[in-house]
Amino acid sequence: MGEELNYIFGNGSPGNLSEEKLMAYLEGTLSVEEQHEVEQFLAQESFEAEAIEGLKNMQPEDAKRSVARLNHDLRKHVHHRRGRRRQIKDNPWALLAVALTMLFIILAYFVIRLILK
Repeated sequence: MGEELNYIFGNGSPGNLSEEKLMAYLEGTLSVEEQHEVEQFLAQESFEAEAIEGLKNMQPEDAKRSVARLNHDLRKHVHHRRGRRRQIKDNPWALLAVALTMLFIILAYFVIRLILK
């Protein structure tokens, strides 16, 4: 899983605008050309456009804290999901099910072999 999944907004990778540029757009500190570039991007990306609309209603410092909190929660959630994978050796019921399945397969093989003789 790539590092790009750890951030609520893209981190400047192709097809995404950086979080810094989006925050500067919210603060109104971009040049006219950069502002137009962000608006074109938002016209094509509905998810990001809706997120920016919600952040526009907040003060810039509150928006930065909110984005930082979302990024933190997202990284925590992704990391937690990676750690949740359990191995079969940790689950005795899964081991029992595999063993019984193998036993039935072996028994079926011998029964079919006896029938065909």
